[in-house]
Amino acid sequence: MRLCSVFSKVKAHTAKALMALAAAVFFLSATASFAQDYAIGSEGIKAGTVPGPGFYYLMYNQIYSSDTLKDENGDEIDNGFDVHSIANVHRFVWMTDKKFLGADYGMNIIIPLVNVDIDIDAADISETSFNVGDIILEPVTLAWHGNRYDLALGLALFVPTGYYDEDDASSTGKDHYTFMLTTGGTYYPDAAKKWSLSILTRYEKHFENRDKDITYGDDFSFDWGIARKMGLFDVGVSGYAHWQISDDDGDDALSDVKDHIMGIGPEVDIDIPAIKGQVRFKYYKEFDAEETNEGDAFWITLVKAF
Repeated sequence: MRLCSVFSKVKAHTAKALMALAAAVFFLSATASFAQDYAIGSEGIKAGTVPGPGFYYLMYNQIYSSDTLKDENGDEIDNGFDVHSIANVHRFVWMTDKKFLGADYGMNIIIPLVNVDIDIDAADISETSFNVGDIILEPVTLAWHGNRYDLALGLALFVPTGYYDEDDASSTGKDHYTFMLTTGGTYYPDAAKKWSLSILTRYEKHFENRDKDITYGDDFSFDWGIARKMGLFDVGVSGYAHWQISDDDGDDALSDVKDHIMGIGPEVDIDIPAIKGQVRFKYYKEFDAEETNEGDAFWITLVKAF
């Protein structure tokens, strides 16, 4: 999962090191990136395609690492920042045989398990945790399918079930509810559907934190993918982009600077007909970061139809 959320939790630790100018600069400049809840990069090739009626299980596995923190101008902050995480996320999808506005209707639930290891030398922080993250409930998933396109729409709620302690920078929960609107699609330029172009957008509306007087600004992000199908393989390039599009609000809001990040890399998806499944491999190199961390992410996703 994205580790932007750890930044807002260094407050208590930074207070103990105010004499260290680097620690103070880190604290004041990095808190704006806390709010983003959706794990950007979780989808890629055919991101806008939802399968037909049936029950599906997906297991996302992400290894993320970063030792680079960028300020509002995209310049690196030298404060000994280093973070590593391993996320194991379980998604259960039920696409019913019911129709709504001509679309297949379904629902899904996402349960993340996250291990976070973070060090910030300037703030004398070194913490590790392994806990459940915030569960995502998506009671509305709509999917349209045409000869040369797929379209998707979803309405989801992030529930603050994850471990949260404002004094623990490795907390895996966000301490607030978030509403998320998902829209996107996949286009097939050729009739044989050998080529695919896809994009999946997410809009996040955050509600006030339960333990602090802050409501984080809205976020917009999208995943995308371009691929060529060759037998059982889809081979291509995928990526993502994220922007915070409104200011944080509340007495505990410490910055009016909005964060931004992009990522790109290769992806290979392999169909496994014998088990009605698929395995997806992808690597993302992040760039153009502002007011957030910049690193590398490796994903392995398993998909199983029942």
